[in-house]
Amino acid sequence: MEILQITAIAIGGVIMAAVVKNFKPELSIYVVLATVIIIFLMALDKLTAVFQFLGAIYEDMTYGKDFFPIIIKVLVVAYLADFTSQLCKDAGEGAIGGKVELAGKIVIFYLSMPILLAILELINSVL
Repeated sequence: MEILQITAIAIGGVIMAAVVKNFKPELSIYVVLATVIIIFLMALDKLTAVFQFLGAIYEDMTYGKDFFPIIIKVLVVAYLADFTSQLCKDAGEGAIGGKVELAGKIVIFYLSMPILLAILELINSVL
């Protein structure tokens, strides 16, 4: 099971970061960053499979094809903003992490505006 490997790497990274922090605190962020990158690369294979699955669903769709790419973009922005925010907070930069979260929310709202507009047009046509 891949999740066991990921948790082992995460625990090892936490232990290594704690040990390095005792000797060279400024280097511990690099240990954390390397651990995060390794975990992300391990999950990337699964993420590729998810996008292939979503691509197959997209090909079979007859209604809402215009909105599907928007939903995917929103999911990507949400994951990237969360990942970056957590990394900033782990580095002790909570203020930057908070601004990344805010920027992610703004971008998600911006990306979802065509869906909101379509819903409002649908409501107007019904009324």
